[in-house]
Amino acid sequence: MRASFDGFLFVLLAGGPTHAFYLEDFILIEEDFKFLTDLFWSNGDGLPSDLIDKFSTQVRSLLPLFRTDTESLVEHFRVLTLESYESFAKSMLPRSPTSSQWSSDEPNTLLRVLCCQNDQAAMKFLKKNYNLPKKL
Repeated sequence: MRASFDGFLFVLLAGGPTHAFYLEDFILIEEDFKFLTDLFWSNGDGLPSDLIDKFSTQVRSLLPLFRTDTESLVEHFRVLTLESYESFAKSMLPRSPTSSQWSSDEPNTLLRVLCCQNDQAAMKFLKKNYNLPKKL
């Protein structure tokens, strides 16, 4: 079960450059998560719901990031990054190191969500702050 939830997050946050989500896709992402948890619950014949809740806590805490607008994500990312890397110039944000845990208060997780957004504002922010080519 833990591997399934980790895999779900891996697909969402580290699935590569070929996937991108619109803000409206949150409904489908949330539905997929519900189907995954229902698979383990099996209408009461599977695992206990408290065990499923325990192992799905991380996913449940990150799902709201996929329905958060780009401007809010960028601002939260800037605050967290500048708190973590005060020595860097405020005009250029450093790349966040990859941690072993995804968290809504971890800059790398927010950066990955921004990279997954199929949104002009997210693309503009990423290109400007990380010197990506104009045409991607």
